[in-house]
Amino acid sequence: MKKYEEAQQDFEDGMSLVDIAKKYDVSVSTVRSWKSRHWGNGVAKKTQRVAKKVALQKPTETAIDVLSDSELTDKQKAFVLEYLRISNATQAYINVYDVTYEIANKTGPRLLVNVGIQNEIERLRKAKLQELGVGVFDLMEDMVVEARADIGDYIDFGKYDMLHIEAEGDVKLDTEDNPEVFRKSWVQFKDKEKVDTRPIKSIKMGKDGPVVELYDRNKARDKLIDMLKGEQNSNVNVNIVLPEQEDNNGE
Repeated sequence: MKKYEEAQQDFEDGMSLVDIAKKYDVSVSTVRSWKSRHWGNGVAKKTQRVAKKVALQKPTETAIDVLSDSELTDKQKAFVLEYLRISNATQAYINVYDVTYEIANKTGPRLLVNVGIQNEIERLRKAKLQELGVGVFDLMEDMVVEARADIGDYIDFGKYDMLHIEAEGDVKLDTEDNPEVFRKSWVQFKDKEKVDTRPIKSIKMGKDGPVVELYDRNKARDKLIDMLKGEQNSNVNVNIVLPEQEDNNGE
């Protein structure tokens, strides 16, 4: 087998042109010449490899079937699949077209705004949502959970009084001979088996103890309003009253 034929197999297996050049001790320009002159079906096979890689990472057989009906070129199909996998147009372009970052940083985003590419990305996303059984009302339910989250659902807190005891064990008195009292506070997490953890964004140990962070209620409410407006525009009977529309009595 000739050197360029062995290199073609490496390319189809996912090796970059730079790594191929190092392996066979030739320049990158030589490898590019092999690619343009001898690897006629190499691009198509690499596209199939990318599709298989995506399919193995996340079951998307229906989505890939949708893409197979597309009029995009093989490389454009591979770009769509890579973009859906990593959500990065520049890196997706590098992975498929095997170019430098400088080139991909310009051409990747430019390819992303191509109408045909956008249509296929949207079609694939819808196909994936259909496979997952996720609809707008499922997302709305998550938004409602976040919008109604309250820190009191996850912690108990309160206060108690404690006498000021001196080192000798005696109760310290104030200027009027009354016992000095400290007011202490306490905070305690509720049992995780008794709470809904979905609104919790993170739990970590801070400098002063555990820190619980919930998702932003205001952002969730804004998203809900937008989603409800969208449903209202779709002839769904939803009545939305914004704060500025309330009367003076708050009704």
